[in-house]
Amino acid sequence: MDTSFYMELDKKALYSNINYLKNYRGKELLPIIKANAYGHDILQISKALYDFGIKTWATARFSEAISVIEYLKEYSIEDFRILVLESVEDIEIINKYKQICPSVNNIKDLKDFLANKIDSERLSLKIDFGYGRNGIKYEEVDEVKQIVKYNSLKFMGIYSHLFSSSYDDGLELIKKFTELVNSFGKANFQMIHLQNAAGIFNYDCEIVTHLRTGMLMYGLQEAGFYDMELKPVFTGLMGRVASVSYVDELKYIAYEGLDSLNTSTQKIAKIKLGYGDGFLKANLHTVCLINKKEYTVSQVTMDYSFIEVDDRVNVGDPVQIYHRPNEIKAKTGCSMLELLIAISPLRIKRIFKR
Repeated sequence: MDTSFYMELDKKALYSNINYLKNYRGKELLPIIKANAYGHDILQISKALYDFGIKTWATARFSEAISVIEYLKEYSIEDFRILVLESVEDIEIINKYKQICPSVNNIKDLKDFLANKIDSERLSLKIDFGYGRNGIKYEEVDEVKQIVKYNSLKFMGIYSHLFSSSYDDGLELIKKFTELVNSFGKANFQMIHLQNAAGIFNYDCEIVTHLRTGMLMYGLQEAGFYDMELKPVFTGLMGRVASVSYVDELKYIAYEGLDSLNTSTQKIAKIKLGYGDGFLKANLHTVCLINKKEYTVSQVTMDYSFIEVDDRVNVGDPVQIYHRPNEIKAKTGCSMLELLIAISPLRIKRIFKR
């Protein structure tokens, strides 16, 4: 009997969230699949998106995009595009992988792409309105316009980031972005996107053609922006009890003394899940679900965790971790997003439930 853990995913929830978000603002969706698809498995998620008819995605790193391209080759799938948000360091990557659509983060990027005969319809202009990441500075836009006009360029997209925490500042940023896009000519861009997760809920941005989101597509939500229609794609870390011991037979629990236990605890269950799997020590004293009852995680080591249980728990019983995702931040100090990204893709398989 296999007692290893795996991450269970719900493909129906993924597709339901996509349809809901598209209808919410009447826009198409640009899914973000960076950071291993927010911990959900970039390879399986990209294939699921393709099967659902969405063939343009975005990553942060070129390495992420290359991994997806090489994976989908196994299915003879090539008719998709991946917008990469970071600046290119090696122009040969763009020449080799035709599905990669790079961002233009500064004037030098644009000149280099044109000098190397990269089709402008693979490029997206990224505008920096002062949020301190990367992108064409607002004061450099006029020079970019001259290059665009002189070369009669059309682009895959133009985008920025609706970063403001002030609602009025957000409205002002939308106004500036709208004016900028119109000054370039809206028809020169296939995709126009601005809103992050909070921006999708808070603002109706008429100029955009696409909603660029990761968190909401995966049903990951935080206080202040909660929508009951969005369903979590992650449904739990699933495994089984590897062993059970009576406390009076032990001197230690892993590396700790017995005084760390609740005085009423009689049995300890061991599971094959530890911080080597990305199950962080922040999960200490959280609860998991065994046989529909909650039990406390008492110790987290590199390869195993130990749970305080009772006589109803036996070897082989199913265990579910993170069964209450909306409460996890209050107990660990980490958001569900942080915890999912931390889970090792090497040691913990992601599996779509049947």
